[in-house]
Amino acid sequence: MLEFVLNFLFPPVCGICGKKDKKWLCEECWSRLEKIEKNKYIIRLKENSTNLEKIYFDEFFYIFEYKKIIRKLLLRYKFGEKPYLSNMFANIILNNKKIGTILKNYDIIIPVPMDSKKKSERGYNQTELIINLVSNKRDILVENRVLYKAKNTKTQSTLSLNERYENIKNAFLVKNIEKIKDKKVIIFDDIYTTGATVNEISKILKNAGVKKILVLVIARD
Repeated sequence: MLEFVLNFLFPPVCGICGKKDKKWLCEECWSRLEKIEKNKYIIRLKENSTNLEKIYFDEFFYIFEYKKIIRKLLLRYKFGEKPYLSNMFANIILNNKKIGTILKNYDIIIPVPMDSKKKSERGYNQTELIINLVSNKRDILVENRVLYKAKNTKTQSTLSLNERYENIKNAFLVKNIEKIKDKKVIIFDDIYTTGATVNEISKILKNAGVKKILVLVIARD
């Protein structure tokens, strides 16, 4: 239903060049993106390789580095009032064979939630739109009613490293614990910078009984 509504409001075009394309990404632009894909799958990041004192997630996967065209596309999607670009990003994920294999090893995907104020201002949660479209084509459940933003926080990108940790501390809460207890969960976000947000989420999910966590993002800064 979501895909039908988006297709009606925004006829399918390539998210990069604007040419009409049912896949939301023409072959020429897809070829350009394939050349800059990194597809890094990391089993257990080491604390000393990040700015995190302790890492609560078990695996980490990113498709691109947050540079050039990917940076422009994500900024347009998040802040340029272009929700239809979710189709393009969903197809990037769906066409990634490594991610397809990884999805089979997990039970649930949870998109990083937004607080109600920011979601109201933007009109959509960019991570929810993308991963809901992915779920429609893959046999994996998306849970949007487990993880909630408990408080309004400042935009992480405007803060220093230490401020980011304090800003996101205790910002999330878990409901309906029975849906995630002893499950293998994917946390999906668009960009990974310091890891403060996804690590805080991983901490509370592990405390709620989640068995294993993969952080999946489109780009790593």
